[in-house]
Order: sequence, then C-alpha cells, then structure tokens
Amino acid sequence: MDQALRILLVEDQATDAELLQRELRRGGYEFTAKRVYTSESFQSALSEFIPDLILSDFSMPTFDGLSALVLARTHAPETPFIFVSGTIGEDRALEALRNGATDYVLKDRPKRLLSAVERALADVKKRAALRSSQQALGASEDRFRSFMQYLPARASIRDLEGHYTFVNENWQRAAGLKSADVDVLGSVLEDAPSSDRAAELNSYHRQVIETFKPVSRIYRYGPEGKWWFSTYFPIPDIKGNVGMIGTVAIDITEQKTQEERLNYLAYYDPLTGLPNRALFLERLGQLLQETTQKKTALVVLNVNRFGIVNESLGHSAGDTLLRELASRLRSTWPDPGQVARPSAECFAGVLTDVTDDANIAHVLDDLLEKVFAFPFVVDGKELTVSMTSGIAIAPMDGGDVDTLLRNAEAALKQAKTLSARYAYYQPAMNATVTQTLMLENKLRRALDHGHLDLHYQPKVCVATGDIVGLEALMRWNDPELGPVSPARFIPLLEETGLILEVGQWAVVRAMNDFRTWQEEGLQPPRIAVNVSTIQLAQEDYLDALRCTVNDIGAESHGLDIEITESLLMADIVGNMEKLRAIRKMGINISIDDFGTGYSSLGYLAKLPVNALKIDRSFVISMADDADSMAIVSTIVSLAHSLGLKVIAEGVETEEQRQLLKLLKCDEIQGYLFHKPLPVNQMTTLLRSKCSAVRDK
Repeated sequence: MDQALRILLVEDQATDAELLQRELRRGGYEFTAKRVYTSESFQSALSEFIPDLILSDFSMPTFDGLSALVLARTHAPETPFIFVSGTIGEDRALEALRNGATDYVLKDRPKRLLSAVERALADVKKRAALRSSQQALGASEDRFRSFMQYLPARASIRDLEGHYTFVNENWQRAAGLKSADVDVLGSVLEDAPSSDRAAELNSYHRQVIETFKPVSRIYRYGPEGKWWFSTYFPIPDIKGNVGMIGTVAIDITEQKTQEERLNYLAYYDPLTGLPNRALFLERLGQLLQETTQKKTALVVLNVNRFGIVNESLGHSAGDTLLRELASRLRSTWPDPGQVARPSAECFAGVLTDVTDDANIAHVLDDLLEKVFAFPFVVDGKELTVSMTSGIAIAPMDGGDVDTLLRNAEAALKQAKTLSARYAYYQPAMNATVTQTLMLENKLRRALDHGHLDLHYQPKVCVATGDIVGLEALMRWNDPELGPVSPARFIPLLEETGLILEVGQWAVVRAMNDFRTWQEEGLQPPRIAVNVSTIQLAQEDYLDALRCTVNDIGAESHGLDIEITESLLMADIVGNMEKLRAIRKMGINISIDDFGTGYSSLGYLAKLPVNALKIDRSFVISMADDADSMAIVSTIVSLAHSLGLKVIAEGVETEEQRQLLKLLKCDEIQGYLFHKPLPVNQMTTLLRSKCSAVRDK
C-alpha cells in the first residue's frame, strides 16, 4: 500500500465493525477506520473524514444502508460503497447495485470481503487513470488546434457529417469567408462532384496523393457510430512550393466493424457465444496464478451420441441443441464466465475453492441435474441428452493450463471407455469417489430403514463418581459393511446435507429415550446432542427446535446441546443471539473441543453457555506433556472464573482422572468409566444405579 486507507464503517454494532477491521488487517490492508451509524454523523464523515472506501450494514435501527448509499452517491460519487450485511436478500442486493453500490458481501462469508475490496479499489485506480488520459487527450486536442491555427497554410477539420468544425484564419482569408459561412462553400468545393470546379479539385487531389506521402493522421469518432480516418497532405502550388495542407477523410466504419468481428471470432465461439479454447485457456491461466494456494477443478464435458442427432435431424438441429446446452450450462454454473466451448462437441467449466476432491462429483451432479431438469425439444422432437465428464484438479493434476486440460481430456476418455458419468484424472481418486458414492447410497438407505442408532456415553462427576449427564453419539451398523466409523459417515452427512434430517432425528430420539426412562422411574440425567455447522446456519433451525421441544414437553425434555468452538467463532455475533434463544427453551449449552478454536476471551464472557468441554487431545497428552497440562489447568481456571462447568472428554487412564481431580475439573467422560452404550444397555445401567440408590 502506498498509504493508509481511510475506511468509513456504517455499522451500529461495534463488534461487527471490529470483525470487519480484523478481516481487512488479515488481508494486509493498512487503514484508519471511522464508525458511524446515524445520518448526521455519516454526512459529517463524508466531508471531514473523506473516506477512500465505505463499508455499510444494510439494516440499522435509525439509519438504513440505502439512505447511506443515496447520500454517498450525491456527496462522494467516486468513493466505492460495499454493503456488508447478514440480512440483505437477492432482490434488495440487486436494488442496491442498481442504485450505485459497488458490491455486497454477506457477514457469514467474511473471506469474500477482501476480494470485493480489492476489486473496488482497483476500479478507483482505473477510473483515475481514465480521467487522467481524458484530460491529457483534451490538452493534446487544444495543442493540435493551436498548431493548426498558426500553420502558414489553410487548415481545416470536418465532423462525421462532412461539416467543417474548424478552419484557420488562412483558410478563411483564402476563401474570403467567415467561419459561419465556411460549411456551405466547403460542401460545394469538396463534396459536390457534379460541379466543374469540384472535378478540378478532385483531380488535383489525386495528383497530390500520388506524388506526396501523408505527414500526419487523426481518427475522428462521431455520432451514429461512424469511424473516420483523416490524412493531412502537403499541397504544392503551381511552382512546386508547399502552400497549404489538404484533408482526405475516409469512412472506416465498415473496416472497424470487420475488425471487431474478427476480434470476436478470435475469442468466442460464434455458435454458442461462449468463450472459445483460446479465451478459456487465457482465463484459466490467470485463475491458476491467482489461486496458487487453493485447489481448482477443470471439468471437460462431452455430449454423448451427438453425431446421431446431426445424422438423423440435420446439422441445424444439432446447432440448436448445442446453443440450448450452452445456455443452460451458463445459467447453472457457479461462475458463468468460467464456462466455455473449447471444441466442437465438448464444453468445459472451472470450479474454484475446492476443499474436498470427492465433493466435486456431487457439485457436478447437482449442476447437470439442473441442466437436464427439462427435456430438450428440437424441431418439435423431444431429445434425451446426457454428458460424460472428465475432471482434473490443480495443482496436483497440473499447475499450468496445457497440462491440466490435457489431463482432464484424458480423464474424459477414461470415463467414456468405462461408460461412467465422470472420471477423475488420478485412478486412485476414481476409486475413492466410487467408494464415497457407494457409502452415500448406503447411508441414505440406512436413514430410510432405521440402521442409524444413538449410543449414550455417561458423564461422571469427578467428586462423587455419579453419572450426571449423557452424550448422544450417532452409530451406524450396515448389514453389509458392518459398523461404520463416525469419522467416515458424519462428514458425509454434512457434505450431502443429510445432517439436517439426521440431526433432527437425533434430537427427537434422544428426548423420547429420556421421556421413556423418566416414565420408568429411572431418573435419567440430561442428554447432550451435538449440533453441526449446517444445522445452526439454517434460518428455521430455532423454530424447528422449539416445535420439537414443545411436542415432547417443554418442561421435561432433558435436552442439552454441544457446539464446537470453531463453529461458534465462525459467526460469533449471530450465534450469540441463537444461543440465547436456545437457553430460553431450557436447553443447556456446552462448548465442545474447547482449546482448538481460538476463542476471544471478550466474547467468551458474554456467551450464554453452561460448560466448556476440554478437547480430548489435551486430556490424552496431559500426563506426558507440560504444555497440555498447562492448557487444561488454564481452561479449568478460566471456566470457573466465568461460572462455567468444565467437562473433560477422552479420559482413559486412572492417572488422567487423578490429575483432573487435582485440577478441580467438574465432570469427565471416557472409556475409563463407560464406552458409548446402546439404549438397552444404558437402560440396564440406569436401573442398576437406581437400585443402588434405593439400597442405600
């Protein structure tokens, strides 16, 4: 950065403003920020603070973002204005962009803020450079006119209509006319081939053009889209002395149109309007340079049995099909600018920010499902169309465009050979994807046929040894595969979105088991159910949870939830509001895996939670690692100072139990006491505990 930016934050929440500033600093920006949230303070800041960039919330109690946008476009029209909001919908976002907003970013996607700011600041520089160029052009025009005025000859400039816009004094004296009368005579002298005098002049000009070379050229662009090329020639008098400068104006509109057509054909496919191979590879190369630290997937798609369409219905029908396919691909692809037609029967597309290689197959399936959602009708005939895809992933399948495209095309050939819908370039990846898809299909059937189950692991009071809580843990015993590790199927549930249905099932099942144990007089402890990122992010999550609790029994549901620290910190402000609403339902909340998510202590004190669960990695190593011991001790002290319980998970040895007892940890769970038990074994354990209490 040449100098620190001045950033004006239109935000009523100080915490949100701080999060924005933190994200910008992570992106390497140096800046001075000012926060406002009223119309008066905003207008004052526009004139006094003079911001280089405005970041604005959309909805505020006393001042809305659209009003701020109107003021900014009136008083600071060149300043980039980006909405950063958690409430803006697509319609309102489009309205904001139409009213002059530079961009909009959702608060739950802060990483996109840096790219939006970078584009906005780059546009400011471009506009400044354009203004500088225009000013330089104007100055050059003035100098040129001054030069023409004082030439020791007659000089003139005509507009696109053939009218004179400038004649110098020598021209006027030679013609015996004033400036106001020049156009009439000029038209007669140079544009009226029917007159004898015009014929003599045209003949003379031809002789001059054949004898002398041009001394300067100027393009003139005028109304109605016409492009003119003026050439200035020295014109000799009868004695051979140069006495004036003549002008020949040539209409080059058609020539320019042809040039533009040729430029278009050089980069775009004329049939579909998509980028051709040259432009696509150029864009892909730029993308690979910009995303060196991220994975990028190149997908090449072939239209199956396209030759039959051409042979049976004709090439016109084939062209119609290709145009419709191109239109559907462009409208469904995440970035329409990354779809191309590099060859006759193939399309190509790029998927960026790939986090899970195997997930590309799901994304591609979803895209093609939309493409083929409606039948293709060509010449009144309904066609069944399918595509085969080859996938290559940068950088592991190639760091340059040629290698990546070659490998994607090789994967396409492999897919067609195997009659598969798609294939990855790496054979090992093909096997992994096949296994993942098989597992997904089995998981869907498991959900339908009741093969998923809940096991319960007790939480034990350190001081008394009593069972004081249960954690519900999902288990899957497949009829063919046997027990499947949660480490394999839980991420798959989240990846496919099945976690929404399964998560709701787990809550209902846990509360029903709790109520059954209550009805049997077993005095069950409260049950904690884990909540995933996807569940909490749903807009209707709170309403669905409230309805479930009310259906089971708002006063005796026995439900608690556990939420991971990293999930909580992803949207600390928004999640705080949701957690408060959950607490009002009588549900206790624990922060799971504490110590791994970089919690802000300032926010931790405000969180409406009941307990911290120390991550098992610290518990397992605390006896042998001083750093882990220090972390566990610090977490216990911190939690107690905030009035929170501390639960240690993963306790497997008596030494660990003794250390946790010395550190005054409240509850522990792990294989030292009980492994996760199915509901029937958990029922037996609760009965034995109740009997022991009665015997005392």
